[in-house]
Amino acid sequence: MLIIFQKKLIINFILIISIIVISILSINWHHEMFLLHRTEKALKLENEKINALNRQLLMEYSEIQSGVTVYQKSIDELMMYVPIESEWEDVSI
Repeated sequence: MLIIFQKKLIINFILIISIIVISILSINWHHEMFLLHRTEKALKLENEKINALNRQLLMEYSEIQSGVTVYQKSIDELMMYVPIESEWEDVSI
């Protein structure tokens, strides 16, 4: 009878220790996931700011390039030049 009682006591002790260890590991895992989530949110916000700035710079660059190409095409192919101010006086509607 004493041997069975000792075996039950040892098994219960092992189960209690394993539950405590698993609980501590679970708490640690949840804390690590929280830290990872917080870092991910910060990096995502920073990435969105960088993407917005990049889009803005690309739009400004494309507007500048579009204006330069239209101006060059008008001068080179269509031979459109800025009129001289004296020519403006001769125009009547």
